[in-house]
Amino acid sequence: MISAIVDGVLLIALVATTVRMLAMHRELRRLGTYHSDYKRIFDQTVLALDGIEVSIQEINVKSAQILNALGNRMDDARELIAEIDGLTREAKRQQTVLRAELKELSKATALFETSNRLTPSRDDLEIFADSDGQTAPSQHAGVLTSGRSQKEPASIHRGEAPKPVPARIHRIDNPSGSPFRTVSMNQKDKM
Repeated sequence: MISAIVDGVLLIALVATTVRMLAMHRELRRLGTYHSDYKRIFDQTVLALDGIEVSIQEINVKSAQILNALGNRMDDARELIAEIDGLTREAKRQQTVLRAELKELSKATALFETSNRLTPSRDDLEIFADSDGQTAPSQHAGVLTSGRSQKEPASIHRGEAPKPVPARIHRIDNPSGSPFRTVSMNQKDKM
């Protein structure tokens, strides 16, 4: 009877162990499926990280190209600024020269307007004198000329009119009746 009790206890222990083993087997299976899911997720993460690495390299290359292009544009801008500054300085210099010439011209105009004479006297020509004191009226637009000798007064005269040049006539062909005309360079000499 004692062996029946011991056999019952052993049978209960065997059933409990079997139930526990089945539960552990189910958990191991579930962990195995989780492991495959984890492995798939890790593989996707590795692929995503590789894509991120490639994207970062492309960003580095493109940013380097952009920086180079920006540097070139900045160099071009500096050159243009220097050129504009040079042109501005030249314009200011020319402006001062023009102002000085305008002052001289206004002085000469005021002098001629206040004069009741029609021809300028020798004193009037002093405004056109060179630095050595010699008047050079023939150098100023060919309008004022001194007399042939020291006794003749300076006079204002007009230059000769240019000789007329014969006009060249070109034939214009419009055979097709189109609104566009053509000029025949071969036929222009035949006219």
